[in-house]
Amino acid sequence: MSVTTEARSTVRILLRWAPTFAAFPVGGLAAQLVVGPVTTVGAAAVGGLVTGAAIGVAQWWALRPTGLSAARWVLASALGLAAALALATAVAGPPATRGALLAQGAACGFGLGAAQAGVLFGRLGTRALLWPVLLACAWALGWAVTAAVGVRIEDGWTVFGSTGALVVTALTAVLPLALRRAASRGR
Repeated sequence: MSVTTEARSTVRILLRWAPTFAAFPVGGLAAQLVVGPVTTVGAAAVGGLVTGAAIGVAQWWALRPTGLSAARWVLASALGLAAALALATAVAGPPATRGALLAQGAACGFGLGAAQAGVLFGRLGTRALLWPVLLACAWALGWAVTAAVGVRIEDGWTVFGSTGALVVTALTAVLPLALRRAASRGR
């Protein structure tokens, strides 16, 4: 592949990934409409399921050319976020401070990433184990950015808003690039 072709391919992949940021506020809003604020473990589980499904659908759409299974990716995303948000809420309750919010974000990113890593393992091998760590850091940063722009954490959202989503989307754009690289190497 020539340098020009490689560069065009990279740009196409990144442009396909960029709109996935919209799934975060859309999924968060859908969860708010379904369960309201995350104040209980039940609300966290259902809200996480709704938000995780929205994120999973958007990401799968962007990753479609890689041949990942839509059902496996969306299900892993929904169940991973639901379990992580419910567990974080059960252990610590709804976040009342910025530090607690960042910890919950890291836990949710890690849980979502761990579930998605199970789907990625067949393509990325042990490199898939880096995905939960990246998501934990990215989600904590996403919440930090969202809180810094004034979103009220006491409103009990399942996920950060669009400003945090832009940051997380930029940081996670390594995934479609890694999948392309693994496919071109034969893993």
